[in-house]
Amino acid sequence: MTSPAVSFAGPGSWARYSHAEPVWGTVVTFDVRGPADDTEAFDAVAREAIAEAVGFLHEVDAWFSTYRVDSPVTALRGGLLTMSDMPPVVVSVLDECWRLRGLTDGVFDPWAVPGGVDPSGYVKGWAADVAADLVGAHELPNVSVNAGGDVTCRGEQAPGDPWVVGIRHPTRRDQVVRTVVALDEAVATSGRYERGEHILDPRTGRAADQLESATVVGPDGGMADALATALVVAGPRGSRWFADLPEWSAYLVADGAATYFGPAFS
Repeated sequence: MTSPAVSFAGPGSWARYSHAEPVWGTVVTFDVRGPADDTEAFDAVAREAIAEAVGFLHEVDAWFSTYRVDSPVTALRGGLLTMSDMPPVVVSVLDECWRLRGLTDGVFDPWAVPGGVDPSGYVKGWAADVAADLVGAHELPNVSVNAGGDVTCRGEQAPGDPWVVGIRHPTRRDQVVRTVVALDEAVATSGRYERGEHILDPRTGRAADQLESATVVGPDGGMADALATALVVAGPRGSRWFADLPEWSAYLVADGAATYFGPAFS
């Protein structure tokens, strides 16, 4: 995944609390906004909320990491455990991955990877959603979570100003090609130019070459993550997956030109 920037308006009369947590071999950044009537109390609540969300992120690593010898997914990949031995959260995530495999005609396929099943193409976006909701449960409705490029936004960044996420230029790291207003949505971008040979077409085993990057915007972070990666493989033909998804949008870049559709880019 690439790392789209979250574009901040000034917090105005709002307080701001941020935190960056190294996890999963990347950094997950939290940005919480709210009324500044009592900044000390706001900071205390935000600190407690983020600590809970950070604890969840490390649980995600313990459940799903393919690099840890003690994770259930590693044991599943190695044949030491079966699906019936998996924790309910792992079963739930893999069930959703199977659904998305069907939706994308097999282009998103965590089972067609070297070494066995690897749901990481879904997990990062899903975890960003859950982390944002954990913060929101502390009566902090205005939060952005950037999980190594999978961004989930809730509420507003300032009174009357929604969060704005920038889509990074495929070849110019310091530029954005488009911005997205994220109203309680997730934004996920996958780029062939950054991951290179790591994005493979599961149907052929060859490197994806249809797009330079694909950005997906919608109400579910895990699904946005999966669809963005799948679109890099399928290219514009993947637009048919969105026929029954009216809330979803995509922005595709190939050969320096953009194709886009959906309400986020209307």
